[in-house]
Amino acid sequence: MHESPGPLGQVAAQPSTPTRSWAFAVNLTVDCSDIEITLLSFVVVGELARVTGLVRIRNRPDVRLASVPELSLATVDGSPLAPLSAHVLPHGDMAWVSWLYKRPPRVVNEYEGRIDRVDLDQHARGRDPRPHRPQHGAWTFRFRLPSSPGASKMLAALAD
Repeated sequence: MHESPGPLGQVAAQPSTPTRSWAFAVNLTVDCSDIEITLLSFVVVGELARVTGLVRIRNRPDVRLASVPELSLATVDGSPLAPLSAHVLPHGDMAWVSWLYKRPPRVVNEYEGRIDRVDLDQHARGRDPRPHRPQHGAWTFRFRLPSSPGASKMLAALAD
């Protein structure tokens, strides 16, 4: 250890080794009740993991996404990822969504995700806003990270 320029006896703490960051393509789409949900990517940065996706509502021009659907995500051994926050950027019948989780201890793994409900809003068009309408379904995802044969470089980069 190196001595700091401060008072005698004080020792500077060693900086921790940074956790590697990586982005994985998921590209998995599930369709239920004219609502198509696509998980696009799984990104790890520091102690966080972010899943991004698109929600598209088909054949229903009078409704739009009212809130971020809750994506429960776990490794196949049953260890759930701890959700931190979620965001949505609506744009007509399509919306970009992002879910933020605490980074799992082992990123390279097989995952299961599930959305049980999507809340929809009626377009008001000059009328009083209507309450949210829940659309129940079973949007279930299963994917492995990494999914490509060239994964050895990613495994090496993510090794702790």
